[in-house]
Amino acid sequence: MITFIGHVSKDVNVVDGKREIAYGGGVVMGAITSSLLGVKTKVITKCTREDVSKFSFLRDNGVEVVFLKSPRTTSIENRYGSDPDTRESFLISAADPFTESDLAFIEGEAVHINPLWYGEFPEDLIPVLRRKVMFLSADAQGFVRVPENEKLVYRDWEMKEKYLKYLDLFKVDSREAETLTGTNDLRESCRIIRSFGAKIILATHASGVIVFDGNFYEASFRSWSLEGRTGRGDTCTAAFLVGFVFKKMSIEKATKFAAAVTSVKMRHPGPLRREDLEAISGDQYF
Repeated sequence: MITFIGHVSKDVNVVDGKREIAYGGGVVMGAITSSLLGVKTKVITKCTREDVSKFSFLRDNGVEVVFLKSPRTTSIENRYGSDPDTRESFLISAADPFTESDLAFIEGEAVHINPLWYGEFPEDLIPVLRRKVMFLSADAQGFVRVPENEKLVYRDWEMKEKYLKYLDLFKVDSREAETLTGTNDLRESCRIIRSFGAKIILATHASGVIVFDGNFYEASFRSWSLEGRTGRGDTCTAAFLVGFVFKKMSIEKATKFAAAVTSVKMRHPGPLRREDLEAISGDQYF
């Protein structure tokens, strides 16, 4: 089993001035991906009692969900430009942060920490969680995206050298990588971030994915739409974890598999769909 921990979100996505509301969040995108790819999947999240029904589609896709009570549901507005790596995000409302007692619901061989904003998953819970699981990964978004006057801005994670050493995998996109390292050379960023202790760095960018474990592995995304950009990194990370941790692929093969799955998902808004599976079943991706 793989467990994803993070807030679900009522997303307001603005693409070319067009507003669309979607019930999602990183845990939604990642969990549905891993479940459809055949891995038993669990989500631990927080939202209002009234919003639980809005996320029933998670269970429809085979995901076990633990909904923890919160007086608010996280809601984020994402405004996209023509560059898929560029977006402005605004935190409209926030569910309660996770606490150590919430970790009692954790189970499975692997856990992916997938917060949407800094403070949602307090960093001092990382070593506590490390002791409970065999494979621990996290998304940089929840440690570098900081709420300031409603806008989510990017700030360096001051405690990165203390906590990255607990992670088997750390996922970044090009903007997060530059925030953490000060360089826009993505390969160099991967080297620097890994020097802080994380064993594997997975970095997504507009054209594809780079994985670094001391050696570099790369794969390109194929056709995609701007509307399908939301959830790119979450889908890619989940697919990589499925390939590497559960299907026992090599890192090289898992990287290609992750890029293939993500390419299919980015053809449309929302998470991976059952009908997408046929497109990624052929060995041409490997």
